[in-house]
Amino acid sequence: MGLPSSATQVRSTESERFAVASVELLERAPFAVIRHDAELVVTGWNEGAAGCFGFSEEEALGRSIAELLFAGDQAEAWRRALAEGEPRVFDCVKKGGGTLACEWRNQPVVAGEGDRPMSWICMGLPVPGQSPRNPTVEERVLSVVLNSLPIAIWAVDKEGTYIFHDGMAVDLAGAQRRSWVGQSLWQLWGDHEGARDMLHHVKEAMHEKRSTRAVASAMDRCWESWYVPDLDERGEVQGVITVTLDVTESKRAEGELRTKLELIQRQQRLIQQLSTPIIRVWDGVLTAPLVGVVDSARASELMDNLLGEVSRSGSQYAIIDLTGVDIVDTQTAAYLIDLVRAIRLLGAEAVITGIRATVAQTIISLGVDLSGIPVHTNLRSGLQHCIQQMAREGRPARERAALAPRHSGQ
Repeated sequence: MGLPSSATQVRSTESERFAVASVELLERAPFAVIRHDAELVVTGWNEGAAGCFGFSEEEALGRSIAELLFAGDQAEAWRRALAEGEPRVFDCVKKGGGTLACEWRNQPVVAGEGDRPMSWICMGLPVPGQSPRNPTVEERVLSVVLNSLPIAIWAVDKEGTYIFHDGMAVDLAGAQRRSWVGQSLWQLWGDHEGARDMLHHVKEAMHEKRSTRAVASAMDRCWESWYVPDLDERGEVQGVITVTLDVTESKRAEGELRTKLELIQRQQRLIQQLSTPIIRVWDGVLTAPLVGVVDSARASELMDNLLGEVSRSGSQYAIIDLTGVDIVDTQTAAYLIDLVRAIRLLGAEAVITGIRATVAQTIISLGVDLSGIPVHTNLRSGLQHCIQQMAREGRPARERAALAPRHSGQ
């Protein structure tokens, strides 16, 4: 039993020495040296790697090397290279666009019992004669969009496997860019109740070959997405491309604006009610004092309110006071005449008071006939007229009619 224990201790000591040496290598090597664990999560990143690929140590640590440097099928090829232990050339993605061809040599680090590596030291050297490829215009534009706007672009193939997943909105959602590449859309989101609409739109784009748009809430944010079928040269669907825009702030601002508009509308309705008040100044007498400009909308509202109150209250007289009105046009004058006629149809009498000289001249020039309509100089005179008329009649006709059955019963 002593020999296996001793062998384990020797092997552990060698791993520790190698780990210490690898740390020194990470710090001094002029080429890319990366360390990652068995789950491909980066645990070491030297200055050479930062110079080659553009990602700083802070940006690289804790992320998967597969989603950081590789795209598409290269992630699986990287896993095979780790198992085979042979040098391999990979086109590595650079921050901001473009790729860099590197030859990678991977050294497993064995720790503890057993032969399963706990981590790898990966050394990457640019391939001689292959300078880094400059990004195309399309790549530069896409990079600016993905890294500057609250947008995410993801794509799946016709089997539903993620082949692209990037954008600043991915960070806003609390996920890692490219972390879904290689995973199945249906397995990743199939059990999520909130993803039902998203899966429906993906299926619709695949089966019906048409683009759709939807707004949904997920991950505590609001997203507006466009689902576009990716068609090949024969018109067959080879996948779906989705552009998702984070519209959380705009939706919040829209909600605040809608609330403010509703408040303004309520205030406008209140102002309108105050601008055409109906006041009961005496038993059986209503008055509608008008101030300022009386346009067609205000005159129409006055007609609705005054006729409704006359009918509801059973008033005998309605005084329309124009003391505060400076201007009357043809349409307004026509509304006033129609209002007087409508009041008469309800069995009440209309009285006009407070006509100013300028308004009187306008009414005459317009040829409006006010004959047969009681007109008084001011509201007091008009109210006296109504009181005197009611005194002559004793009780208003409607009131006498209402009391008639009770008297006959006696």
